[in-house]
Amino acid sequence: MEFTRICNNQWTKVKEIYLEAFPRRERKPFFALRHSVKSGKSQLFIAIEKNILLGFVAVIPYQNMVMVDYLAVSGEIRSRGTGSRMIQEVLKLFADKKIVLLIERLDNCAENNEQRISRKRFYTKNGFTESDIFIRGAGGDMEVLNYGGRISPADYLNLQKYALGKLFFYLSRITLAA
Repeated sequence: MEFTRICNNQWTKVKEIYLEAFPRRERKPFFALRHSVKSGKSQLFIAIEKNILLGFVAVIPYQNMVMVDYLAVSGEIRSRGTGSRMIQEVLKLFADKKIVLLIERLDNCAENNEQRISRKRFYTKNGFTESDIFIRGAGGDMEVLNYGGRISPADYLNLQKYALGKLFFYLSRITLAA
C-alpha cells in the first residue's frame, strides 16, 4: 500500500468514498473539505494499491495537535486492515504531536450502536485512548479520543474553532457535554 498526498485527479474517487462512508450530518460540504486542503489548513492523504484508491484520511495540524478529521476506506475493501495501516501512517507522520479524533458516543438506544462500538474498538486497537471529553453539536453526541497524550477541553475547542473557522464553528453548535 502506498500512502501519499492527494493529487488533483483523485478528488472524484475521494468524494465517492466520502459520501458513502459518512452520514450527511457528519459531513462538511465537500467543497469546504477540498478548500481546506487547497488552502493548506488540512492535509489529505490517500492509500493506493495497484492504482486503486483504497481510502483517505484528512488531518488538520494545529499547534501541538493534529485532528483526524475524516478517515474512510472504500466499502469494497473494508475490514481488510487498510484503515489500521492508514492510521498507523498518520501516527508515524505526526509522531511529535498529540492526535485527536471524534467518534459517535456509545448509546445503547442508537440504531447504529454496534457500528459505534466497532469504531471505538478499531481506534483503541490502534492505540487511541479515551479523553473524557464529550461534545454535542449539529453532528450529534460525540466522544474525543486521543493518542500521544491527553488534551484539555479548552484545547480541543480551540482546535475545533481553528479547523472549522468561526462561521462553521458557530453553525456546528459544538458545546462540551457531560
